Amino acid sequence: MWAIGVGEKPGVNQPGRVRSVDGLRALAFMLVFLFHSWEFSGRPQIPVITDIISQNTRPDLFVVITGFALFLPFAIDPTRYDRFKIGVYLERRAKRIVLPYYAALALALALPYLLKALYNLTGRTAAPTEPVSWGDLVSHLTFTHMFFPDYWAGINGSLWTMSLEMQLYLLFPILVLAMARWGVWVLLGAAVVSIGWHLLGPLFVSNTFPESFLWGATGIGRLVEFGAGMLAAVIVMRHRYKLTLVPLLLAALLVVLGYAAAVSIRFSGALEWFPMREIGLSISFCALIVLAIGAAPVEAVFATPLVSRVGYMAYSFFLVHQPIVYYFSELLKRGLGMSDGLALLAILWTVGLGIVLVVGYVLYVLVEEPCIRWSKAAGRRAARTG
Repeated sequence: MWAIGVGEKPGVNQPGRVRSVDGLRALAFMLVFLFHSWEFSGRPQIPVITDIISQNTRPDLFVVITGFALFLPFAIDPTRYDRFKIGVYLERRAKRIVLPYYAALALALALPYLLKALYNLTGRTAAPTEPVSWGDLVSHLTFTHMFFPDYWAGINGSLWTMSLEMQLYLLFPILVLAMARWGVWVLLGAAVVSIGWHLLGPLFVSNTFPESFLWGATGIGRLVEFGAGMLAAVIVMRHRYKLTLVPLLLAALLVVLGYAAAVSIRFSGALEWFPMREIGLSISFCALIVLAIGAAPVEAVFATPLVSRVGYMAYSFFLVHQPIVYYFSELLKRGLGMSDGLALLAILWTVGLGIVLVVGYVLYVLVEEPCIRWSKAAGRRAARTG
């Protein structure tokens, strides 16, 4: 039933990794890869499949997973509240996240120039490469690019979520300290604050893209989803023995109903900015985590060695996928004369995916894996001094 460490049930002294949740990370990566490759193929239509892909729910799922992963140690062992050190936590997050992100930015900046050089070697004329502005570069290096409509999608369009992730990392200690005092009800308060943030949007930004999108996609705007992940950790760790057949069937129903509400219900008038999508996906993905841990058939799918391993390295795959798929699609269209459509999409979903996995694996081995060890060493050092 449980997939932590080598299959033991989680306990106070054995937090481990939840392999099936790593598998959900693999799902999150595939959702964003399929979305961007579908976009770069001209958005060809495949019944049902592209209806799901076009929703681009990866950011929402990953925010829920992030809330779950960060709060999991506290859900397993509430005494960790007393040992929580904000400085150590921030140090570990920075050592774990920043350098792979910077390496991905460097790749995205260098890739067009490398491809331009290759074009010149073959005697072809490459399209001119526009230099990146200092504002774009500085905002990305400081994780603030989401606050600037001119920069949020620059350098690597998918990395706007890194600014969101950093905001959530900074909000997490506040939630932990509040929950240590007032308990799980803090998550309800955070959800109310998040909903209020969305509804206040028209007072501060125009109802145009990307301004309205960026307002709701901030850390405060995504607290509903982040808190849903934390709630999932509470459910599966503190109430795991209550996850019998009926609660799990209810969770399966919530996965479907929450997703359906998120993609189909839209309000108008005074409630136009009501975050129905975020609320629906929060319910759906919270329930999905419960199923991935509590329901043996679902756990068996996501905890398979290959899927969970891809999920464990999903950060590196995500960081590099967008520019690689874009330039590969441009090569197929400009170099080989392919047109948008299903044939191009099929190549991106096979050969393109293979290229992304190879480059992402190199990034993982050279940069992310050492950063994981670096981060863990900081945690062990803090434990010894504590």
